[in-house]
Amino acid sequence: MIRCDWFSIACISSILTLGALPAMAQSDDQPISHEAAKILDQDNDSLAGIFDLSRYTFRDLTFYWDNDGTVPGVVADSDRYYTNGNAIELSFNPNLTPALASRIAISDKENQRFGVGIAIKHRIYTPTSILLTNPPARDHPYAGYLALALSFQRADDHIHDHFGLDLGIIGHTSGAETLQKFIHNAFPDENTPVGWDTQLPTEPTINFTFTRTWKTDRANFGGVGGVGGIEMEMLPSLGFDVGTVLISARSSMILRVGKNLPSDFGPATMLGQKDHTVRVSQSSNSKWSIYAYTRLGVDAIARDLFLDGPVFSGSRSAQREPLVATFSFGLITRYKSFYLGWNQNIQSERFDLQPNSQSWGSIVLGCSFDW
Repeated sequence: MIRCDWFSIACISSILTLGALPAMAQSDDQPISHEAAKILDQDNDSLAGIFDLSRYTFRDLTFYWDNDGTVPGVVADSDRYYTNGNAIELSFNPNLTPALASRIAISDKENQRFGVGIAIKHRIYTPTSILLTNPPARDHPYAGYLALALSFQRADDHIHDHFGLDLGIIGHTSGAETLQKFIHNAFPDENTPVGWDTQLPTEPTINFTFTRTWKTDRANFGGVGGVGGIEMEMLPSLGFDVGTVLISARSSMILRVGKNLPSDFGPATMLGQKDHTVRVSQSSNSKWSIYAYTRLGVDAIARDLFLDGPVFSGSRSAQREPLVATFSFGLITRYKSFYLGWNQNIQSERFDLQPNSQSWGSIVLGCSFDW
């Protein structure tokens, strides 16, 4: 039986969706309403303008699914460590006043653009074996995480900044135990996880993240006059996380190769970010695009809630590794307003007693509402 924890999740999702409906009714190609325009001061450069929801227009709706099982993954088929992640995300154009846009622009170059994202994210973590009622004390603890993720982004043609704030909760209230048991009980061949009584205790969380991504000039191979061939570009990034969930410094490099590469700053991922500063349907001059990519990231980690345990209460913990590397490869395709992506991730050991690396697969599905 699904417990009442999921009622709270449904309420949060409903509130966010209803709050976004007025903005979703407008696209980037449509002007804001006359009533809203009358109260807008185009010379106003106050930062409060970022929170003026009457200006917002809807861009994209995106769904994410990460899992270490067979369907999205191709390497592993077991529940362990980071075992499942789900999210739904909305992207908006904040339509900042010219004065405010000029004040907070990433540079003085042309093609300045801005974006806002809001998402509900859910993750499940389990130890090496879900068949033990009392897993080893230094194994990866059972943990669930439910968060409201807010983000603001700014970009030009070659630089992109992401500012994110996650407000969440861990423990029983996250609903992770209920969800995993419900799914496993729905499939007779799946083992029932029996150690959730040892999960990390309930505690609210807060985390801030910043990432800067650069984009190289695009190379073109096989085209005529630099047009029509296979395109390639690299997207290096640096970032950090600070909060009760994660304290880390991050670096990564993405290489993508394909046809009609979009103008965004890389593929959207559950544990990473999506570029909210451009609508997917308007991210390329062509009505379709397809590209393959690889990513190599290295994180220096000073705190990981899912291994170190919560801040304000005692719990199980595992000895975290200070450096973690992740290699990913995937494919992204788009046709008009719809896009679909898949990737495979291979990650080095995150804690001392982890016997080997972990892999998981990811699927992303989304659309722009301009059709």
